[in-house]
Amino acid sequence: MNRSVCYFSLFRVFCTSPPNTMSGHNILTQLESIHVLDLPYVERDLNFAQMVSLSFLLYGDEHSTATYILQKLLVLARATASDWSHSDILSQYAKSKPQTWRKYLVEALCIIGARQVLRKLGLCWQELRTHYLPHVGEISLHIHPLLKSLYTICEELTLAQRGRMVLDIKEKNSVGDPLRFYDPEYLEIFLLDWLTRRLIRLGDINANGSDVQLLIEYFKFNDLHAQATLLVKTVNTNATSSCSPATPNVLLPMDGNGIANESSSPTAAASRPRAKNALQLSREKAGIALIINQQKFYRDVSDDHKVYLPPIELPPRNGTDMDKQRLTNVFSKLGYRVEAHDNLDHLSMLHHIRQACERSLLLDSLVVCILSHGFEEAVYGANSIALRISDIENVLCSYENLYEKPKLVVIQACQENKEDQENNALPYKIDASTKSPFQYLNMLRAMSTVPGFPALRHTQTGSWFIQCLCDAIVEHSNSDHIADILTIVINNVANKRGNKNETMVPWTGGALRQHVYFPPTSATDKVVPDSPGQ
Repeated sequence: MNRSVCYFSLFRVFCTSPPNTMSGHNILTQLESIHVLDLPYVERDLNFAQMVSLSFLLYGDEHSTATYILQKLLVLARATASDWSHSDILSQYAKSKPQTWRKYLVEALCIIGARQVLRKLGLCWQELRTHYLPHVGEISLHIHPLLKSLYTICEELTLAQRGRMVLDIKEKNSVGDPLRFYDPEYLEIFLLDWLTRRLIRLGDINANGSDVQLLIEYFKFNDLHAQATLLVKTVNTNATSSCSPATPNVLLPMDGNGIANESSSPTAAASRPRAKNALQLSREKAGIALIINQQKFYRDVSDDHKVYLPPIELPPRNGTDMDKQRLTNVFSKLGYRVEAHDNLDHLSMLHHIRQACERSLLLDSLVVCILSHGFEEAVYGANSIALRISDIENVLCSYENLYEKPKLVVIQACQENKEDQENNALPYKIDASTKSPFQYLNMLRAMSTVPGFPALRHTQTGSWFIQCLCDAIVEHSNSDHIADILTIVINNVANKRGNKNETMVPWTGGALRQHVYFPPTSATDKVVPDSPGQ
C-alpha cells in the first residue's frame, strides 16, 4: 500500500464523520491508526525549525538520547534542505518506543502547533487541544513538563533575547569543547547542549530532582519574570512530596510575584558534607582510569587457542563507543588520567592492566573499565578468547604499590551461564600471586548485571549500566561515597524497562574497609583535560 495515500486517507475518512464527536477514547483509537511508515511523510511536512522543536520534546528527557539527538541535529543543521527532509528522526524514535511513541508524538505535534500534520493524520485540532492542553505551559500528559515549558519559553523570546541568553550562559558556564553552533534561532539546540553538560537537569517525569536554577536566575536578572515564573510553576506543580534518593528535588518557594525566592531555599549547589574518617581521593593524584573498549571481534587465533573460541561468532557491540566517550569525560573531570584502548586481544588486555598497575605507585587509586561480551565470571578479548574476571582482580591485588588503595573494576558484559562456554577461559594460569587476604582490601567490582543474566545495551545511546553509572558519579560524587553511588546506580537501572519490558539489575561486591570518595569537583573543574590514550 502506498503510505502517502494512507497518510492522507485518514484525513478524508475523518472529515466524513460529524464534527465534535471525538472523545478521549476515540483519540486513542485514532492514534492506533497512525503507522510507522507515515512518519517520513510527517517529517516531510515539517520545516527544520519544527523538527528541532519536535526532536527536543521527544528526545530531551534522557541524557543519552539528548546526546544522540543533539549530534543528529548539528549534522542536519549543516546539511542542505534536501538532506534533512529525508532524515529518519521520527522513525528512530518509534523504534525506541514501539509501544508508546504515538501518544508522545501526537502530544509533541500539538505542543508545536503542527495542525496541518495532525489534520492529515485524521485528528481534530480542537479535540486534541482540549485533551492535551498545549496552551498550558506547566502541564503535560506524556512529554516531560519541563521540556514543554522550555519550548514555550523558546517561542516567547525574541531572536535578540535568545542571542543574548546564549552568549551570557556560554560565557559564564564554559565547559568542555565548544558547541560550534551559532544560530540562536534554534534555541532548543543550545538547551540540549546544556542538558548534556548537566548545566540544567529535568529530573524524573514529575520534575523530582530537576535543576533549572541557572535559567531561573538568568531570567530574573534580565527582567524576564514571566519565563522564570513558568519554570518555577512547572517544578512546583509537577513535583511530588517524596523524591527518589538518586535525584534529590529542589523545590523553589515563590514570593508574592510568583518568582523563586533564593534566600528561603537551598541552592542546587548545596551538597551534603562528606563523612569523617573516610578515604578522600585527591584530584592531583586521583589515578589512572583504564578503559578497554571491545567493539569488534575476530576468531583468527593460533591453533593452540582455537579450542577456547566460543561456538558462534561474537557480533559487533554497536553503541559501546558512547560508553567509552562518557566514561572518558566523567573520569577526566574527576582528575583521572584516562587511557582508552579499543579492540584488544586477551594478552593485550593483561598487558595494559599490568602497565597501569606499575604506574600507580604515586597515585591514589586505579579504575579499570572493561566493555565487552562475556559469560558468567568472564569477559572476552577482541580475539574471542576470554579472561576470568577473578584473574583480573588478582592481578590488581598482586601489586604492592596498590595495597589498600581503592581498585575499582567496572564490567559491562553479559554474564549468562551457558554450558557451551563455561570452559572458554584463559588457557593458561596467570602469574598473579597474592599471599595475604589483606591484599584484597579496598578491591571493588561493579558489574552491569547479576550472574546468570544478559546485560542490555542500546545500539545508539550506549548501555544502561555505564550511562547510569556516569550520571550518578556526575550528580553525587561531591556528596556520596563510592558504595552509595553504586547503590543509586542499581536502583536507577532496576527501574528501567526495555522495548519488550526487559529488565536488568547490576551487581557490586568487594572489600572496602572505609568510605571512599571520588575527588571533589566544582564549577571551575568542568573543563575536560587532555589525557593520554584518548
